[in-house]
Amino acid sequence: MKKFSIALMGMLLFLSACNNAESELNDFYDDFSKSLTEESDLADVNEQYNELEKEKADLQNELNEANLEEINDLSPQLIENTEERQSLLDEEAEMVNKAKETFEDAKETAEDISDESYKNEADSLIAAMDARFAAHEALNQTYTDALESETALFEYLGEDEVTQEVIDEHLNEIASFSEPMSQASQDFSKETEKVNQIKAEIESILEEN
Repeated sequence: MKKFSIALMGMLLFLSACNNAESELNDFYDDFSKSLTEESDLADVNEQYNELEKEKADLQNELNEANLEEINDLSPQLIENTEERQSLLDEEAEMVNKAKETFEDAKETAEDISDESYKNEADSLIAAMDARFAAHEALNQTYTDALESETALFEYLGEDEVTQEVIDEHLNEIASFSEPMSQASQDFSKETEKVNQIKAEIESILEEN
């Protein structure tokens, strides 16, 4: 009877340790989720940005058929459109920065995870999130640089005299951002996929226990 009692106690201690480890992982996941909440409006911002891109495309189509006076008139509209897009980029950057700040709590919580396997999962998610934050910063900066080039062109179009040669110079500079923007977007998407994959793994662990 005494041996049975000792064995039972040992089992209870083991179960208690498991529950504690899962609780630690769950605390980390909760803090991680709070950082995602800071990004909850990103989709809306992206939708607004895409609408402004469509508006810009329509204005550019008008440019192709415009005379100098009409080009001068379109210049302020294009500048305003670019300023609005930059404002959305700034708004998005602020959201992601808040998420990054909030994620620091998750990093601290991860230090308390006693189970090695769970700790590795948390550390993997931390590394993926850090890479994602860095990728977003690069993406946002690339888009900002591109918008500065667009603004320079649109301001030039408002001048009294414009030449095709100078316009082409501006267009070539703007075109030079196409590949960097595409690459930065792909990098951010790739890092986001990694985060989602590890996030799903942790969710699976918590659901199974």
